[in-house]
Amino acid sequence: MKHIGTAVVSLGLAAGAASAPGRGTIDLRSPATRIIMIVGDGTGVGHWSATRMLAERPLAVESLPSIGLMDTRCGACNRTTDSGAAATAFATGTRTGYGMVGMAPDSTPRESLLDAAEARGLATGLVTTSHVTDATPAALGAHAATRYDREGIAAQYAAQDIEVLLGGGSRFFRQRRDGRDLVAELRARYTTVATRAEFDALDLVHTDRLLGLFADSIAFPAVELRPTLPEMARVALAILDRNPRGFFVLLESEDTDELAHGNDSLPRLVAGMRELDATVRVALDYQARHPETLILVLGDHETGELSLQVRRDGSILPRFGGTGHSAEATLLFAGGPGAQEFARWLDNDEVGRLLLARVRGARDPAAAREAPAP
Repeated sequence: MKHIGTAVVSLGLAAGAASAPGRGTIDLRSPATRIIMIVGDGTGVGHWSATRMLAERPLAVESLPSIGLMDTRCGACNRTTDSGAAATAFATGTRTGYGMVGMAPDSTPRESLLDAAEARGLATGLVTTSHVTDATPAALGAHAATRYDREGIAAQYAAQDIEVLLGGGSRFFRQRRDGRDLVAELRARYTTVATRAEFDALDLVHTDRLLGLFADSIAFPAVELRPTLPEMARVALAILDRNPRGFFVLLESEDTDELAHGNDSLPRLVAGMRELDATVRVALDYQARHPETLILVLGDHETGELSLQVRRDGSILPRFGGTGHSAEATLLFAGGPGAQEFARWLDNDEVGRLLLARVRGARDPAAAREAPAP
């Protein structure tokens, strides 16, 4: 359990800081004390391009000043990545094998961004529209040789002090082969919710830790039956904000990946992307009050090989090249202390090492490019 002293932590900014219009003053040289990672699962250049073309106003993500590209290949297996290997690369700074989470190719556990945040006494959160034991959150909060060890991943979460866990997958906490009911065990430490109504009725003043599991298994309910990602983001940030040392949080949209896997219609695909962008807006609103916040938005890989054609009448014709992942680079958007480090072409494991430097409080992220995480 994290112990936070009663002393006031100063968040004053150093002289010589850069000014971001409308968002306060950001010292780009200082370590970020609050880190918001927003992952649009499966989102590539085509997904963002379609969303921007159909937008009625500038996207929130356009407000982030640093833009880069990320090489998403599964380096250890020399193939197009899956979500487990992809997330492990940017969560631990280590490229790993297909389907592994939080581990090196030799099955050695690697320190993740969440591990580093916990070690530094920061608050932590994992928020997703998938099940909370899915590959992306699992790479941050667990260490497993296979992403499909969902009950084992849930047990690892229960043994930690992650302040906010929101998503689906209650089955992996309650209907377990070992007979444990992890939700019942966690009620001693957490406020627990399982429906949209319970979520809406939360008393945040008296909620220090929150476990919200809104679906039994991997199949996530329709959006009208669960909180939206922006709604979950607001609640998560309100809880994590109480730690004066700062926090690390993952906010992940799985909808974007599922829609692309199904080569869904452009309106439905863009609707999923707009929810993702609305989550970025929540993060920007928070950053406006807390300029020491680093926001990073990325796609773990591209799904669907999506390309776009604009017809003579101005309509957009989406073309999918497949239903799986591709090896195309994905976009990175960043804003806040250290954001300029992401404004270039990066390997996915290098993104992880840069973020680890920020979570650990390093002032010289260049060192992160020279050695893997311990």
